[in-house]
Amino acid sequence: LDVSKLPKELQDVLRAFGAERRVVERYVLRDANLRIEPGEVVAVVGASGAGKTTLLRLLIGAIRGVEDENYRPSEGVIKVPKNAKVEYLLPGEHEPEFGDETILEHISHKTGDAAVAVEILNAVGLSDAIFYRARITELSTGQKERAKLASLIASKPNLLVVDEFAAHLDPQTAQRVARKLSQLCRKAGITLVVATNRLEVLRALYPDKVVIVGYGTVVVKSFDEYIASLEGAKV
Repeated sequence: LDVSKLPKELQDVLRAFGAERRVVERYVLRDANLRIEPGEVVAVVGASGAGKTTLLRLLIGAIRGVEDENYRPSEGVIKVPKNAKVEYLLPGEHEPEFGDETILEHISHKTGDAAVAVEILNAVGLSDAIFYRARITELSTGQKERAKLASLIASKPNLLVVDEFAAHLDPQTAQRVARKLSQLCRKAGITLVVATNRLEVLRALYPDKVVIVGYGTVVVKSFDEYIASLEGAKV
């Protein structure tokens, strides 16, 4: 709090007690203890601003060795396997670039196999041939989100991190994409970590763990435990 923004009379009183400025610090994440096993599907939930994106950034930063302070913890240690290969989507911050390629060309160049590219596009709900010939700029917001997911999968990661997962998809499409993505990752042994606040998406993912982030705290529950806690809160 900068006292210069307060009434002069109050400024004088505060300065008399030596108060020129007050700094308020709040931990975004504190005493977080979390273990993610290879091949698990993990959902990160919590209110807006609670720290979901921060948690994802720290995970990404530990693997990629990002020096930006937003991707590194101020204290503590994050341990990751040496063979971890992460692909991630942080909307508005880090997204795949398609250039002038069509969606199918872009995915095929990454996989080296057009048939595999089509399979990936089908998995994210872009099964119509018209999407294969389209460029990213020609797609709707929801279609762009699915194309970006396909691009990440085509890069063959063993860890996939997605913030605001399915945020721009209608409920039916969101559930279908979530279910297929979860199945695809489990089959391929890809660890999947997504942040979402949509219950229908969470149910479709059927994650192994639900990480609840709440303004400094991190609580880990199984999917069934989390759903039971929600149902108990409604009683």
